[in-house]
Amino acid sequence: MDKEILRKIGLTEGEIRVYESLAKLGRSSTGPIMDKSGISSSKVYLILEKLIQKGLASSIIEDNVKRFQITNPRNILEYVENQQRELERIKEESRPFIESLTKSIGEQEEETAQIYKGFAGLKVAFGSLLDGLDKGEEFLFFSQSEEELTNPNVVSFFKNLHQKRLEKDILTRGIADDSLKKTFQKRFIGQKRFKARFHPLTLPSAVSIGRDRILLNIWGDNPICFEIVSKRNADRYREFFNKTWKNAKS
Repeated sequence: MDKEILRKIGLTEGEIRVYESLAKLGRSSTGPIMDKSGISSSKVYLILEKLIQKGLASSIIEDNVKRFQITNPRNILEYVENQQRELERIKEESRPFIESLTKSIGEQEEETAQIYKGFAGLKVAFGSLLDGLDKGEEFLFFSQSEEELTNPNVVSFFKNLHQKRLEKDILTRGIADDSLKKTFQKRFIGQKRFKARFHPLTLPSAVSIGRDRILLNIWGDNPICFEIVSKRNADRYREFFNKTWKNAKS
């Protein structure tokens, strides 16, 4: 049995062990289930009840003994679909809370710094930067290295990011080193709502600029992002970017 699938749908280790035991035993009372799974009597009833609630197991009384069995394995798909529907419901219910919390945080104007690691972490960081921009505002960046343009994982990341920028109708402007011009033209020039210029400069890290936050990025297979939330610093970076833009070449 592929237990990893059961983990991915959210079952606990105890639930997986009991479910696996039921699959092997067939209809069974709790004694053999405890022996097979190694789960104590104090816990096995609770776990069985949770599996029943999830539609993955059922019970029946035979000869005055309660016996358990797994339901049709196709119920796993139904369980996953129910989870998806529930997550969508929670997602919609969360929007007013998130908007209220975001507004509250924005009103505080607190300056903070945070470090994100890995592509999942960077997805959060860039998502926050984009969430802080309204339709028609600009996403600005300084491109730093060839790796940003050639590493398949990084390229895929920016492809998804660009799609999100388009969905919000955000203009993107970027400045890259002259040495990256050919690669830039091959991959990005011609994209909607995207402009790039080139300048003989070298930055210690890639920089992305939003309305009130700056992201300093070190790319690679396990990227790192330093996030600075500060409107005054974002304004300064934006001013520096615009001055450099005027001297850069298309």
